[in-house]
Amino acid sequence: MMQRQRACAGAFIALAALLAPQGARTEPQPAPKAQPAPTAAPALKAQPAEPRVLHAYRLQPGDAIEVAVAGQPDLRARATLEIDGTINLPAIGTLQVAGDTTGEVMAKVEAVLASRLLRRQRAQAGDRLPVLQPGDVTVTMAEYRPITVGGDVLTPGQYAYRPMMTVRQVLAMAGGASTVRGRAGTISEGVEAEQTYRTVQINLVKEHVHLWRLAAEMEGAETFKTKPIDAIPVAPELVADLVRTETRSLQVAQAETRAEREYLVNAIRQTAEQIATLTEQEVQEERGLKADIEELTRTNNLFGNGNLTSQRVADARRAVLLSSTRRLQTAANLSEAKRRRDEMAWRRDRIDTQRELLLLKEVREGQAQVADLRGRLEASARKLALIGRAQSLQASALGPRPELIVVRRSGAAFDRLPAHDDFELEPGDAVEVVFRGELLGTLASR
Repeated sequence: MMQRQRACAGAFIALAALLAPQGARTEPQPAPKAQPAPTAAPALKAQPAEPRVLHAYRLQPGDAIEVAVAGQPDLRARATLEIDGTINLPAIGTLQVAGDTTGEVMAKVEAVLASRLLRRQRAQAGDRLPVLQPGDVTVTMAEYRPITVGGDVLTPGQYAYRPMMTVRQVLAMAGGASTVRGRAGTISEGVEAEQTYRTVQINLVKEHVHLWRLAAEMEGAETFKTKPIDAIPVAPELVADLVRTETRSLQVAQAETRAEREYLVNAIRQTAEQIATLTEQEVQEERGLKADIEELTRTNNLFGNGNLTSQRVADARRAVLLSSTRRLQTAANLSEAKRRRDEMAWRRDRIDTQRELLLLKEVREGQAQVADLRGRLEASARKLALIGRAQSLQASALGPRPELIVVRRSGAAFDRLPAHDDFELEPGDAVEVVFRGELLGTLASR
């Protein structure tokens, strides 16, 4: 007991020494030395190596949220933050939510519903009072502030923000970096000419890949290899996607040809079996017809001698007529089966020939299309050269990279942040793409 009192007294003295002013501390300060505080320093040094923690997004004017209340579909509403940071919701009113997270907005909505909305509903519904449970109110992001892209891009403007969006993605949406802005000629002419040039490039690559697939299909191969395309600088990813698509088309075409051939072979075999059955049936019916004819002859002789009635003669004649009809029907079925067999055998033998003729026709059309596209590509290049845009075509893939700057609002000020392709954007950011003077000189020298 005495030891416990001494320990408590020592702890009190140490706490008093720590709380005392700097000049009022006296000698009995060894107690802080015994505290394990210095051992926490290594843990603080190791913190930067931990993964980055994503903070909750805080709403700003221009963002849109959606508010829903369980069991109250008429209260479901979408609201956009006004310039003053407020939103207006039906039956709730105006709320100041700028700088809040969606969870904080949800708490504000719940507080208002607990007081204003429920009293209004009680006045309308008498004593029937709905109960608002925790979690009944949900607030979700409907739309973020857009990203603005300007400067040396093909199509500057505003683009919808998506979580984890990077500079690379928004530049792709803007058509990529381009030196059209500020060059000779009008902007509309440059944009139109460059879009035409890129479209013709892509179509030309598609035709080349299509011709590769046709050549492989004529050889009976399941895959084909890519070949270099002269003077067409396109992204390798585009060529890879086209090759995958055409390879799948090649495999489907080969499988369809095999299935057609197997179908015809099986049909010919089944028809041959049917022909054998009909042939045997025809022989049997021929014998039956001969027997019925002999019976009719014998019956007529007996009837002539007065030994049989006319009814027996009529029955014999009907038997001959029925046998003859069956024999004619079997002969017709046999002829039709032989005709089908010969037709399917002809189709089977012509599968490869017809397929090759169709492929040759596609190859001729593809070669003509390639020639036409090359002519259009040269015409587009000459047009771009005339209006001073040719250097912009190689900028993103083969030439110097532009300078990327992200302008981000920080309170009342704006920060200009140097960026790269994988720089992660935030809602409301503005991306500036700029080719400096030395970069433009390098592009022009091309």
